[in-house]
Amino acid sequence: MSIITMEKLTSGMCRWPFGNPEDKDFYFCGSPCNPDSSYCEEHMAKAQAPTRKSKA
Repeated sequence: MSIITMEKLTSGMCRWPFGNPEDKDFYFCGSPCNPDSSYCEEHMAKAQAPTRKSKA
């Protein structure tokens, strides 16, 4: 994983965000992304992970 700021983010880089967009140290993963995704393999798996059902 790289640490890429919004200014240096280009096509083909993982757009998985880290931190709060309003903070100075906000950045993106920046690793090469899958051809059909905006995320790298690791973050694509996290994005597709099942969510927990709330106990009602």
